[in-house]
Amino acid sequence: MASNTSPVVDRIRIIPRPDDFLDRNVGSSGEVFFDKQANTLRVYSGKLAGGYTVVTEDNLARNVANSKIATVTYLTTVTSAQGDDVGNKYVLNGTYRPDLNFVVGYTYVFDQTDLTNVHYPNANGGILNEHQLAFSSDDPSGEVGGGTAYEDNVRYFINDDPVTRLQYYDRFNEAITRQVQITVTSSTPSTLYYWCKNHAAMGATITVAEPGSGSAGGGGGASVDVSDTAPATPTQGSIWFDSTNGKFFVYVTDVDSSQWVQPTTPLPSVNTFKNISVTGGSTLVASGNSDTVNFAPGSNITLDVDGATNTITINSSGGGGSTYDQNLNTTNDVTFDDITATGILTASSINAAAIQNTGVGNPTFTSASTIDFIAPDGIRLENILKTNEVLTNIVGATGTVTFNYSAGPIFNVTTPAANWTADITNVPTTDNRATNTAIIITQGTTPYVPNVIQIAGVTQTIKWIDNVAPSGNANKTDVITLSMLRVGGSWNVLGSYVNYG
Repeated sequence: MASNTSPVVDRIRIIPRPDDFLDRNVGSSGEVFFDKQANTLRVYSGKLAGGYTVVTEDNLARNVANSKIATVTYLTTVTSAQGDDVGNKYVLNGTYRPDLNFVVGYTYVFDQTDLTNVHYPNANGGILNEHQLAFSSDDPSGEVGGGTAYEDNVRYFINDDPVTRLQYYDRFNEAITRQVQITVTSSTPSTLYYWCKNHAAMGATITVAEPGSGSAGGGGGASVDVSDTAPATPTQGSIWFDSTNGKFFVYVTDVDSSQWVQPTTPLPSVNTFKNISVTGGSTLVASGNSDTVNFAPGSNITLDVDGATNTITINSSGGGGSTYDQNLNTTNDVTFDDITATGILTASSINAAAIQNTGVGNPTFTSASTIDFIAPDGIRLENILKTNEVLTNIVGATGTVTFNYSAGPIFNVTTPAANWTADITNVPTTDNRATNTAIIITQGTTPYVPNVIQIAGVTQTIKWIDNVAPSGNANKTDVITLSMLRVGGSWNVLGSYVNYG
């Protein structure tokens, strides 16, 4: 007698099939297969092709991403560093290494199908240089920087098949399509980082916020950047208020470009101007949009109107010879054709083709320190009435004594204690120039002289008159004159020596 009781087994085997087979199959009522790509079961009714998918957390997240509902996709490429950055960097939807804002409840897909993710900076199809993307909650460079990989609600896909993170790394260069997706939940850390498996500092920071908290991540409440320059790292939908002109802009990313776009709205009918106030005069008040402001030229003034460019040029037509009594206080360069000053003209520098005194009396150049006249072709002085040169006093010369030419060309040495080295410093080194200096020595019972002469610490061979170097004269005044000739970057020094009783 046959039993009606169904057999009891401790195991069952369900046949695995790929997506393309299961999607075409109608199956028999109650027939079950294992979807090895989605890691779930397919149940068939015998009527519907593809059957019914048994929902799991994994395939639910995958289906949400495929549906594009509450999903943001970043087309991920790799480029060279910009500015002060070094190495290679990620580019998301055409934006260089942006900081991102994620919203709880959204799924974010990083599509690494572009071949720059596999080879850059090498040519596509050439030497491998892989840039597998992952997430971290504790280091901007993830495991490369000594941190860890964040994997909660993170899924990896190779050729649309779900894989582990390690499998994503291993099969990366062989794949046709490559994606990493993350679903943001209330348990997602408030700060994440996207990073490259092989290279430090390729990604940036991700800020996670609840919906409506002001995050600009695509779906939360929008934030508005207020500044006089555009934000450096905008994302799709970012709003910027330009504080220089009072205009709003929205950042729009389309298929091939990203740019700030100014929304257009109809302008209401308003008065052309509200009021115009003139200092020391009356105020013009508009009563309607038909009011007109008329410019009437005064004496010695002409108005040139260009209707094509909508400009008015105000010109002086001469006459009057008016003078202006005012202080020009500015740190900027100011250029005048002619300057006539009846008082004192004060400036840190004056550049002019000619400086002339057209007034009465002698012009005076006064400076808190040295007045330098510098000209490449030399300085010509005519009709000199008197000269007055700086005399530098040196007492008790011995050893090496510095003679600073910039303080003046004449040096008065008193009570020298021994023969010494005269080091002449700050001598102009322009080629094809001759520079003269004089050393006046008031001698005592034992005369002393500079028996070594240097220019800027370099000992010079002096060509003395009659080839006789000075030895000094007791109780007299000796004068040594040096002519320092600069030719071809070298010195040629001529020396003369006289004494006075």
